[in-house]
Amino acid sequence: MKRNLFRAVALMAALLCAPAQPAQAQVAVYDAANYVKNTLTELHTLQIVTDQATQIANQLQQIDYQVQSLRNFPNGIWGQIQGDLQALTQIAKVGQSISYGDANLSTEFTHMYPGYEVPTNYTQAYTQWGSNALGGMQGALQSAGLQSTQFQSEDALFSQLQGLSNGSVGQMQALQVGNMISIQEVQQLEKLRQLQMAQVQGEFDYLATQQQNDLVKFATLRAWLDSQQNYKSSE
Repeated sequence: MKRNLFRAVALMAALLCAPAQPAQAQVAVYDAANYVKNTLTELHTLQIVTDQATQIANQLQQIDYQVQSLRNFPNGIWGQIQGDLQALTQIAKVGQSISYGDANLSTEFTHMYPGYEVPTNYTQAYTQWGSNALGGMQGALQSAGLQSTQFQSEDALFSQLQGLSNGSVGQMQALQVGNMISIQEVQQLEKLRQLQMAQVQGEFDYLATQQQNDLVKFATLRAWLDSQQNYKSSE
């Protein structure tokens, strides 16, 4: 555009410096000054139109960026945490053993471990205690085993999230992927808590069995001593 302007100015200068020719009849008179003026006006108009076109192109690009920022994923990836947690709760209970997921946990525990008293049938009572302790430990191991089988599906889910993160377009999709990852972190913490509960179940079933057995032994000894004392007093 500047080159055209320089050409127009040079042409105007050449015409102005040219020697005047006598006017002839029926010969068109060329107005160099007016031609240069018109050319400059057209060049100025072209510059304005070019600037407007550039401005419109920038606005369209901004609109495109805004549209990309508002794009979202129609379906999120959330995993199957509820099914996993339910399966872990069910597998933690073995037979008639006491489990952390039991609705009447307190009543069952008191019935299984009554504390300081002499059982009617010690062998039967001790068998129940041992079975409950072994069931609690077995349930804890089964919970850990089940979680190890869930790693494959979890890894596949994490791969999907990674793909969404790498291919996210705009702010909205990036925020959605961030929310999905945050949900997965919370779900992993829930599974960790459930694994800890299963561990506590196994440990406390064992400790409760040991404590109950000690109390029964002491109660039995105390009852025998009392019976001997009463026998001597009656003589």
